[in-house]
Amino acid sequence: MNLRMLWLAALLVVVAAAGLHLNFFSHAGGFWRDEVNTINVASHNSLDEFRKDSFPVLFPLLVHGWLNFGPGESTLRVLGLLIGFGILAALLLAGWKINHAPPLLALVLFALNPTLIVIGDSLRAYGLGTLFIALATMAAAWFLLKPDWKRLLLFAVAGLLAVQTLYHNAVFLGAICLGAMAVCARRKNFSDAAKIFGAGALAALSLVPYVTGVIAGREGSASLRTGLSPIRLVNGLLETFGYPREEICAVWLLLFFALLWHGWQIWRRQETSPVAAENFRADLPLFAAVTVGISVFGFLGFLWLAALPSQSWYFLPLMVVSALCFDLVISFWSKKIQLTFAALFILLTALIVPTSWGILAVKYTNVDVWTQQLEKSVAPEDYVIVDPWYCGITFAYYFRSATPWDTLPPLADHATHRFDLVKLQLQNTNAIAPVLEKISTTLRSGHRVWVVALSGWMDVPEPGTVAAPPLPPAPLGRYGWSEVPYTMSWVSQVAHRLGDQSETFERVKNPAARGTFIEEAELFVAQGWRGETNFPVVK
Repeated sequence: MNLRMLWLAALLVVVAAAGLHLNFFSHAGGFWRDEVNTINVASHNSLDEFRKDSFPVLFPLLVHGWLNFGPGESTLRVLGLLIGFGILAALLLAGWKINHAPPLLALVLFALNPTLIVIGDSLRAYGLGTLFIALATMAAAWFLLKPDWKRLLLFAVAGLLAVQTLYHNAVFLGAICLGAMAVCARRKNFSDAAKIFGAGALAALSLVPYVTGVIAGREGSASLRTGLSPIRLVNGLLETFGYPREEICAVWLLLFFALLWHGWQIWRRQETSPVAAENFRADLPLFAAVTVGISVFGFLGFLWLAALPSQSWYFLPLMVVSALCFDLVISFWSKKIQLTFAALFILLTALIVPTSWGILAVKYTNVDVWTQQLEKSVAPEDYVIVDPWYCGITFAYYFRSATPWDTLPPLADHATHRFDLVKLQLQNTNAIAPVLEKISTTLRSGHRVWVVALSGWMDVPEPGTVAAPPLPPAPLGRYGWSEVPYTMSWVSQVAHRLGDQSETFERVKNPAARGTFIEEAELFVAQGWRGETNFPVVK
């Protein structure tokens, strides 16, 4: 298979990937809570407000510009699509600039991954951060091929943009710098190593203004930092690297260990070989091996220190850095191995695309659909409960009725993820007392209580059962500051209050709200007054 055929195969993969992006774009629908959070933050005219997001300011600033100086809110989905296409372009550019060959591994292993498309095309910073760290990886390798100031400037700019988009890109940029510096050290070119270090230091210094906010945010978001569970970490890795087919994990592992072995073989040579002296490309496997090795272990350490539950999309920058490094190295392997991998990845494309196509027929949320139905059905004297609290971000964005509503627990602000307010409510043993009282008052007056609940979080209680007891103030034993046991207790108390005091409490059916959703909610309604609570809460 000659180079022209490989480029043709790569372009076919790009077309398939672009089709997947467009397929998801046509289904995505309304904005879900994380996207609404970004929109609300970006609607302000202050960098201080932008810093209140869980990302640096670059992405909120971009959305702010799109809202105020660009096409506007109705076309924000297009912005996500353009970022997705930008990642495809960055992969092709990297292949052309470094190897003059198509990045077939990166295209198949990474560009066809549904997690990249769903999260990368959303109004969150993960897609843009992935794009910039891909460019930084390419720019570092390009600099090593021909160290000059123009290429160093490109690397410095890409690195700066990468860390100003995602905080954890600092881990990967550090790994890229160390990979490039390892090559410079092997060449005994300490001047170029210093230049790489300077570019990385510039990016690191740009994060200094965030330090105070990050420390304060860490304290306020204690309910989110429940620790890194090994099981959840493994599941997150499998969901990302083995998506949409688990067999792909074996390919990633094979390439990872082959890359480390190749890099070690280059490093263990005591002196630079004549080939390496004449052709700097010979040192690229060392750069790739050091970069990927430090990226993997460095990022796992970052997750452990951050104490955040692992989410599959956290690994997108790691995936793109690794995939690009694999493509850097494969050109050094024998033609037989290259042809074997080319055939394997063409086969994988045929398997992945149909699977991903079906997976991507998904919408972000159906809360917007339920709010449309509610606005037609609720009376001003009714009462709406949204569970859990973070779904109130989406609900507040779409609900335009004057009917009063609260979340579990009640919060004063539903514009963004207010983990600080949640933390305060976890220490309040009577956090939902106002909600319970409002339920009784509304039903007694002959009006209805509606519940918009994340799927699986609320149900109609069985007759004869009792509500969960109130919990003591957080932190709670082995659960620490986790909000989950509290929310489940609150949900149980609300469900039993509704079931006991109303004449009917039932799930509302709405065919328009059916489908596959990332944020899937159900609607319940209680009406009529039965009287006293039949089944008291256990004390």
